[in-house]
Amino acid sequence: MDQIETIVVNDGSTDSSPQILEALRASSSLTILNEKHSGISSTKNKGFSVSKGEIVLFIDGDCVLEDGSLVELAKSFEQSAVDCVGGEVRATNAFCLVAKAVEIMQNEVERKWPFGANVAYSRKALEAGLFDEKMTAGEDAELYLRVTKLGFRSIINRRIVARTQNPCNLISFFRQRLNWGRGFRQLTERHPETFTRKIRLCFFWIGAMLLSPLLALVDMRLVWAFPALLVYNLVRFTPGILPLYRRTGDILHCSFVPLLRLVNALAYLLGWSHWCLLEFASRTERLKPFIGSSTVRSFAEEDSPI
Repeated sequence: MDQIETIVVNDGSTDSSPQILEALRASSSLTILNEKHSGISSTKNKGFSVSKGEIVLFIDGDCVLEDGSLVELAKSFEQSAVDCVGGEVRATNAFCLVAKAVEIMQNEVERKWPFGANVAYSRKALEAGLFDEKMTAGEDAELYLRVTKLGFRSIINRRIVARTQNPCNLISFFRQRLNWGRGFRQLTERHPETFTRKIRLCFFWIGAMLLSPLLALVDMRLVWAFPALLVYNLVRFTPGILPLYRRTGDILHCSFVPLLRLVNALAYLLGWSHWCLLEFASRTERLKPFIGSSTVRSFAEEDSPI
């Protein structure tokens, strides 16, 4: 593991990050790029442009790799004919109810696609196309779908673990997923098959819940519609609790997951709708679909973000 190169791209930080990086460079081998703020896609692409290795691991700025993860990463590329390896993203603040529940919701499932905060690609896969700098969010999922459509293989290695600070309350969780919902709109433009029947049905019932209070303006006897649809939507996200509990044995945090999934779906719908309105008002550009041999059914149908 003595051939590792570490590249840090400072995307226009206004805090003390540059000073911290310079102090680290004095005691370790770092390549530091100080750039004007241009977004996460551009930042990742700039980092790749100066890299030399055949395997490129992308880690978000708020993530820390656990010991042994790089060894596991090297083994994954050596032992499997793959060009993309994803790992897990766990919480540093797992003592918080919401943060731990988010960790369980995201990790304790059979994932079919990697987290953008902890994913590695071969150089040849990235040379076929980098992160889409037109995307405001969801650029990691878009690159993964594009790479798989070009015929590159991927695996998930759960022993490659990065830790980050998850949202610790429902408001911060909602804000995070609202932004992801905007990115999801762009993702469905690049890869229309990701807007599955399951997601359309989910959006329908969440939308019906949001609009149901208007029924009371027509007939006060319909005031029950909102609480009824709220309960119905919550129940729709409940069946997944049992598999999560069997895997973790953590009934407290698992029981909180249906509420998180409901908030997640609500935020995705609102973010998706907001981006649609921006496109309708010509304030942003609609993306053109990527054409390739689709191999992403398992991602779209079984591992949708909602």
